Amino acid sequence: MTDVGPTDQKTFWEGVWRKEENRDFWTKVDPEVVRLAAMVSPQERPDVLDLGCGLGRNAIAFAQAGHTVTAVDLSENAVAHLRARAEELGLTIRTQMARFSDDIFVPGSFDIVLAVNVLYHGLPTDFARAITHVHCWLRPQGLFYFTCPTLEDGQYGSGTEVAPHTFEFEPGHVHFNASWADLEPLLDSFCLVSGKKREHAWKKGGVRQVSSRWQVLVEKP
Repeated sequence: MTDVGPTDQKTFWEGVWRKEENRDFWTKVDPEVVRLAAMVSPQERPDVLDLGCGLGRNAIAFAQAGHTVTAVDLSENAVAHLRARAEELGLTIRTQMARFSDDIFVPGSFDIVLAVNVLYHGLPTDFARAITHVHCWLRPQGLFYFTCPTLEDGQYGSGTEVAPHTFEFEPGHVHFNASWADLEPLLDSFCLVSGKKREHAWKKGGVRQVSSRWQVLVEKP
């Protein structure tokens, strides 16, 4: 097993968000996030963290819904794109550069934390550490929504195995895949609201591709 360096991760994601061709798909808000934004009141749960915000699609969606939003990402290109887009839309979104597994906020800072297509881009220890931090950052009755590839995901086993169920496709680009049995002990301190598997198949260059993701919503007691 090898280490996954933060420098490689930063270099990889700077490259991803620098490319214009990545910006169309990754500015479209996932339907699950749209539903979550519609079901929570900005008066009852005002403060939202978009952890690993990328281009900021989810941060923007919650800011437009009336929440006070903080967005964090490792990539300068991603954060700069979000700042520019928020200014265009007349939105105020606080931004910060950090890894998703860094402990950067004081306890009880947020009512909602989003980590969409984020926490699995590292080692299992990074994943577990991030969940511990999120629990601390949330207020009582705070909500945490995250996604993670299952063991049935089409990319499982590709690249170099760097930890159990964890594969590096190229320097800095890592996926940790989890079974529900892997997730359950990490969520012991939360109450499960919903946990489901979303599977999607499509063709790329005539080759069938399969995506399988856990979509998990939990609440801090």
